[in-house]
Amino acid sequence: MKNLKPFIILLTLISTHINLIAQNAKVIDLSKRLYVGEQFTPPSSIKLMRGMENKINWKALYDKVVLIDLFETSCGSCIQIMPHLQELEKKHGNIFKVIIVTPEDKKTMTDFFHKNEYLKEHKVNLPVIYQDDYFRKMFPYKSIPQAILLYQGKVQAITSSGFITSDNILKLHQQGSIDLPLKDDFGKGNLLAASGSVTEILKAGVFFSGYQSDVNYQPWKFETDSVTGLYRSSIFNSGIYSALKSLMANAKLLDKYFVPRMDRVVWKVKDSTIYENFSANPKEVWLVDNGISYERYDRIKRPDSIQALEIMYDFESIYGVKIYLDKKLMPCLVLKSCVAVPSKEKKEGQMVYVGSKVFATFLDYVNQFPPVIDEVNIDTRIEVGNVKTLEELNKQLVVYGIRGEIEERKIDVLVVEEVNL
Repeated sequence: MKNLKPFIILLTLISTHINLIAQNAKVIDLSKRLYVGEQFTPPSSIKLMRGMENKINWKALYDKVVLIDLFETSCGSCIQIMPHLQELEKKHGNIFKVIIVTPEDKKTMTDFFHKNEYLKEHKVNLPVIYQDDYFRKMFPYKSIPQAILLYQGKVQAITSSGFITSDNILKLHQQGSIDLPLKDDFGKGNLLAASGSVTEILKAGVFFSGYQSDVNYQPWKFETDSVTGLYRSSIFNSGIYSALKSLMANAKLLDKYFVPRMDRVVWKVKDSTIYENFSANPKEVWLVDNGISYERYDRIKRPDSIQALEIMYDFESIYGVKIYLDKKLMPCLVLKSCVAVPSKEKKEGQMVYVGSKVFATFLDYVNQFPPVIDEVNIDTRIEVGNVKTLEELNKQLVVYGIRGEIEERKIDVLVVEEVNL
């Protein structure tokens, strides 16, 4: 079984999200921004660490495909992809060069590479431009990863890291240009304008579309549209399942502790892979083929929960798919009360959870055990370290008078169903 260390990953993702929110709150200067097709002027000076070079010869890189990989130590996806980028450079060393660029200082980056076991295990040693301000002004972002491809003095792509592949490197080098989905954190989705509709006379309407290349992912948003004055509901570049699941939450049809793990989803569809990314492809690559964008304009402003129900009906009547709750009998990890047994044993990787309900929810997110049912419902602080088996888990839980047992129970599941299947 998996180790409970993924808890740390989950908390890292939460802190990354908070970090990005803080970035978004800042006013970002777009005046020096470069676009695809524009000339790239290298910086006159940089601060460089790691890699095999003590400087970067930009002229020597003119006929190579250069990847500028924008990086911050809080970005888990950026860290995860580094070994892959190094392998690509090794494979295509005569035509491809990777340069990591970060706004963080040398001490932060030195400490990061010293402590990160994943990168040490994969022997990652790519050149890093640190304490950067130059590239950040030319390629501003609200979220990362963000990948910049340069070739023969021009910006050839501003995209997501999932599109940095052998095929795309070779194609760009051979053809001199490439058309990759644009990552634009400042682009605003507008299906109404794209459709050519006359906004001044629009009374109401629903617009479905696929992936929008020049728009960043946007979760559900309910707001008054400044152009039409109508009430606008929208989502951009989302998977269908993710969009429907969020609607269920907005409609207050899901308990706040319900974790829609994949073993709690029933697929009544011909091909579930068009709804959720079950492939090995990076999410952004999968979204190009399967992502959807949606806009709805209403004259009436409804509460978000009611509006979510209206939109769910749009998906059913126009897109032919619906989502709802049902019950299913399946093995569950049931947390039960038992006689507490004190222990002073030290727990490696110890984490603290305020109450059994919070602990059960984290267990569900980690997906190490079957779906969790909390029958204890206590507010006691629970401290649990790394475990690999249920036996090890129970050994730590018994201190709090809790024991987990695998039993079959009928529990809530999400059903995704094609209405004309």
